Amino acid sequence: MFNAILRAPVRFFDINPIGRVLNRFSKDIGQVDSMLPWTFTDFIQVFLQILGVIAVAASVIPWILIPVLPLLGLFLFLRRYFLQTSRDVKRLESTTRSPVFSHLSSSLQGLWTIRAFGAEERFQNAFDAHQNLHSEAFFLFLTTSRWFAVRLDGMCSVFVTITTFGCLLLRDQLDAGSVGLALSYAVTLMGMFQWGVRQSAEVENMMTSVERVMEYTELESEAPWETKKRPPPGWPSKGLVTFDGVSFSYSNDSPPVLHGLQAMFQPQEKVGIVGRTGAGKSSLVSALFRLAEPQGKIYIDGVVTSDLGLHDLRQKMSIIPQVSSKWN
Repeated sequence: MFNAILRAPVRFFDINPIGRVLNRFSKDIGQVDSMLPWTFTDFIQVFLQILGVIAVAASVIPWILIPVLPLLGLFLFLRRYFLQTSRDVKRLESTTRSPVFSHLSSSLQGLWTIRAFGAEERFQNAFDAHQNLHSEAFFLFLTTSRWFAVRLDGMCSVFVTITTFGCLLLRDQLDAGSVGLALSYAVTLMGMFQWGVRQSAEVENMMTSVERVMEYTELESEAPWETKKRPPPGWPSKGLVTFDGVSFSYSNDSPPVLHGLQAMFQPQEKVGIVGRTGAGKSSLVSALFRLAEPQGKIYIDGVVTSDLGLHDLRQKMSIIPQVSSKWN
């Protein structure tokens, strides 16, 4: 996922806030790495224990299978009914967590500006609104889980009751040891059934984190970093830049910013581009760096930039952005 993020086009970061990306790397990765393996292992262990208890109980008291089979069907039906809602609620809870991260990140980055304009209360209210929305979704997920748990407890009580009355009806055919074994296994089996069904449902809910991580691993990537066609040694030696019918847009569904641009910049020229906001000044630089793929051809010393790998192209150019950063 990290490699996919590094190779994602700039457009991805324009339409996805930083909190959404942080949410994938924090909560979702934490679920996949920490909680999901333990929960899945616990479910497998309980499932095997259930099979063992049923086999032993059926060999000693065969009639105990009579209430087990229909109640097992009810368990599976209830689990399926619960998962139809809980998966969507879990996705909603994960989605509403992203604005909390985004707001925290942007507030920390602009902390001096917030204090200078005395906007602390406004940003606090905005954070409270995002947090309340996430808390509502999380509380809804908890209530659905508790609803499921109460139904499972009720079904366990029904099974133990049926087993108890069955022992009373068959008291002439059973000795005290068989009755004790039946009641003991009934309580044990239902506890395992309940926990196994809950853990299997929890695994299903946690798979939404896997789904969200896989979504980012399949992100559309930029052009290849390197291609078979390499620039000649010492390129560019002059710095002749030619735009031949260049049209440029930041995505396939957005209108073009540059329309059939024809221009030539001579070597060692100092060129100033003047225009109103949105005229396409910075889009010209974006087309040069191929932040999105332009239509038409851009030549640098006679070499078509779209034929080169992004690494070969970008390492030969420099830019001082409007918001600059410095690294040691």
